[in-house]
Amino acid sequence: MNTSQTGAASAAAPASASPAGSRPVPGDRWVRRAGRAVLRPFRPVDEVADAIALGTRLQRPTSTGRRIVVDDLGSGADAAVVTALVARSLAHFRHDRVLAVDATARGPALAERLGADGAGDLDGVDSASFDSVRDSLGEVTARLWTVRAAPDGAGAYMSGLLPISRFFGVTLVAGESGGSFVEAVGSGAHARVRVVRATRDAALRVGRELDALVRSGRQEEMERTVVVLFEERRREDPGLDVARTARVISESGAGVIVLPYDRHLAQGTSVYPRLIGEATHRTVQLVAAEALDRAVGGAGFGRARAEGGE
Repeated sequence: MNTSQTGAASAAAPASASPAGSRPVPGDRWVRRAGRAVLRPFRPVDEVADAIALGTRLQRPTSTGRRIVVDDLGSGADAAVVTALVARSLAHFRHDRVLAVDATARGPALAERLGADGAGDLDGVDSASFDSVRDSLGEVTARLWTVRAAPDGAGAYMSGLLPISRFFGVTLVAGESGGSFVEAVGSGAHARVRVVRATRDAALRVGRELDALVRSGRQEEMERTVVVLFEERRREDPGLDVARTARVISESGAGVIVLPYDRHLAQGTSVYPRLIGEATHRTVQLVAAEALDRAVGGAGFGRARAEGGE
């Protein structure tokens, strides 16, 4: 089992392409890719053991479908691309189906990020059986499906998403913080992933949000939260001590993982899993495992992870 792959890495690139004149670039530069290929047969035993343990966490069974909300906490971070990567990772390792719901207003759409032919629509979905449900979904792989939901369509949670989520082991919902659909799902979500930009502003926003949960007696919700500090741009805020910030946030009980800068993701277009950097693949799997741990059994490992970029 190779932590340098989210599972989708070995798949063909999505059919959608980057805008004209913008050739997709690999997350790692060629020197690093070449060195990794040479050294792969000599991976340390501990690294192999960690890969096996991580895969076991991602395959953790669920008695009922788990719903995980992924939002940007109002920081403007790209929650959709993190959702796409986590969904692919879960679908690769798990033996049940994964559903990725797009309730964002920004582009590219989640279906495009995933390389699906169509997004499908949650409005009017027939939940009688999976065969009837699939007519309203976009198929990515046999175990990964996607559907579009209106960001302001709060009613579609009860009438559409909740009835069909029983057909999926894990349902991920991507949206901007404050959207009525995301907030409706969030009220009954088993876990939340808050993707925020790696800036001092965003870190303060996270701190205020977690403090508010404590003040309102919602400690359990905090323990089901994973914060992803996403370095979308290289050194977007040079004044931020990322490692120290991650440690401070983790003291609240929330999980904290740093998603490093990746040249491919920074293009902001379609995601080609085979082009994502090795550190990104490994970190995305950690995000997926931590969110699933918390969705299934409450608080996860609660470790702050700072994976370095180039």
